[in-house]
Amino acid sequence: MNSMKLVLSFIRRKPLTWAFNVLSLALGVAVVVALLLISDGLSQRFSRDLADVDLVIGAKGSPLQLILSAIFQLDSPTGNIRLSDAQRFATNALVRRAVPMSLGDNVHGFRIVGTNSTYADIYHASLAEGTWWTEPMKAVLGADAARALNLKLGSVFVGEHGLAAGGEVHADNPYRVVGILRPTGAVIDRLVLTDTASVWKVHEHEYAEHGVEPGEEAPVLDASGKPEREITALLVSYRSPLGAVMLPRQVSAVPNMQPAIPAIEVARLTRLLGTGAEVMQAFGVGLLALAAFGFVVTLYSAVSQRAPELALLRTLGAHPSLLFRLVTIEAVLLGLVAGAVGLAIGWGAAYIAADASAAARGPVLLLPQLGTRDALILAGAMAISFVAALGPAIGAYRVDPARILRAR
Repeated sequence: MNSMKLVLSFIRRKPLTWAFNVLSLALGVAVVVALLLISDGLSQRFSRDLADVDLVIGAKGSPLQLILSAIFQLDSPTGNIRLSDAQRFATNALVRRAVPMSLGDNVHGFRIVGTNSTYADIYHASLAEGTWWTEPMKAVLGADAARALNLKLGSVFVGEHGLAAGGEVHADNPYRVVGILRPTGAVIDRLVLTDTASVWKVHEHEYAEHGVEPGEEAPVLDASGKPEREITALLVSYRSPLGAVMLPRQVSAVPNMQPAIPAIEVARLTRLLGTGAEVMQAFGVGLLALAAFGFVVTLYSAVSQRAPELALLRTLGAHPSLLFRLVTIEAVLLGLVAGAVGLAIGWGAAYIAADASAAARGPVLLLPQLGTRDALILAGAMAISFVAALGPAIGAYRVDPARILRAR
């Protein structure tokens, strides 16, 4: 007898019940898959955006806020620090690379970052076309920013005040695109880079008058009597492990400055996000368990309802092992279909979440490719179905055809 044909005939008799069991198990698989993908996507994004930045120096405030604003470009800065103080640490013998950055403006939601070309070295970014700027008010665009803004070499644009679209337009200080970067998969793809002097030039009207309101701190002036230049943060990479011991303490000793260690702050952020993810994963596992229990009940009911057919098969010469095999094959087939549907739903949900995050200028999730883990999840769904079917399958194995047929 063809076992698969018999199983398919059983399924065709009650397709809605079978579909409900598939959907129940698939939803549990989908929740687990989506959460794993989103968690991995965030982890890879954090890792790629951090690159080899060991320390961020910025204004006092929340260290996590400083990391989110200076590295991930997801929050507002904690303030500005004096350029002279930043340069003191940039030339420290313990520092291998120090990259200044100044924030304050955007182009339709894409942040304008005042820095130097060394910023691209953090992410191993290279020019796809054009050159780096040689004077202020020239800009190099990340690949995603250039595509979304539809800007090309020679295009002219103006910035808006603030880090979100809708601020005051700096119409008197247009930028010209001189370069476009190749995609890197890192945060630099979504940025508009320019010389730090460009940011100072755009905002120099803010320093035109130095009147001090009652209660305000008088601005620090340089030798020429102008307010001292400031930057938002300094991204530091150590020359040796000794830097991790010495530099943070040296920075903390400077008034109005703080060190933020990316590895520590990202670990804290991961723990905060992980709590909610763990709850949702537990929900997914619970849903899988509930689906397995429902499947056991359904199979027991199905075996009872199919008792006459199973008894008839026995009288036609079918071995009890065939009846056992029919139930387990149906269960494994259900697990296979449910696992595949769950994987499809989970991947679809993860891609929707990634698109929504990117549209909201949030962290772009770096989703992995289909791989071994997905195969293991599919095998797990089949294993759950098989284990859930063992009890009903044993019941089918023990069917007494004489007793059942006499009762009929």
